[in-house]
Amino acid sequence: MALDDAQLAACYRRLERPLYNALYRLLWEPQACMDVMHDACLAVWAKRATVDAARVDALVTAAALNLARNERRWQSLRHWLPWRDESLPEPLGEDSALSKAEATELRAALAALPEREREVLVLAEFMGLSTAEIAEALDIPPGTVGSRRHHAVKKLAQRYAPAIGAARDA
Repeated sequence: MALDDAQLAACYRRLERPLYNALYRLLWEPQACMDVMHDACLAVWAKRATVDAARVDALVTAAALNLARNERRWQSLRHWLPWRDESLPEPLGEDSALSKAEATELRAALAALPEREREVLVLAEFMGLSTAEIAEALDIPPGTVGSRRHHAVKKLAQRYAPAIGAARDA
C-alpha cells in the first residue's frame, strides 16, 4: 500500500518533538536537527510508492539517524564554530530544567559513549521508543537493543558513581 501525503503529515506531527529531542542529543545544533528531520521526511516521500504506511515511523526515524550520522561526520570535518540563531527552538524536554553546567556535562557524557550505544540510549530516553521500535528503526535484533542500552547505562553509571556518592555523603 502506497503512502499518501496525509499519512506522512501525520507521521511528521507524531515524530516532530520526540525525533527533534533525539536528534538534538546527537547533533547539538537546532538547525541541523530541523534540516535532518525535513530531509528524512523528503527521503521517505520520494519512495512513497513502495512505502508501507504501517512502517512509516520506523522508516523516517531510520532515515533521520542515517542523515544525522552523515551530519556528525561533516561536523567533525568543519574547523569553524557554528553560528547560533536565537530564533531556532531550544531542545525540548528535560534540558530546560538543567543548568548550563549540567547541560554541558550531559553533552560530554553522551559524546563519550560509542555511537551505537548513544543512538539506542537517545532513542529510548529522549524519544521514548520501545525496544521493538528501536530494533525496527535501527534494523537490529531487540536483544542487541537491550544489550547496547544496558552497556550505555552502565558506562554512565560508572562515570557518575563518584559524584553521586559524594553528593549522598554531603
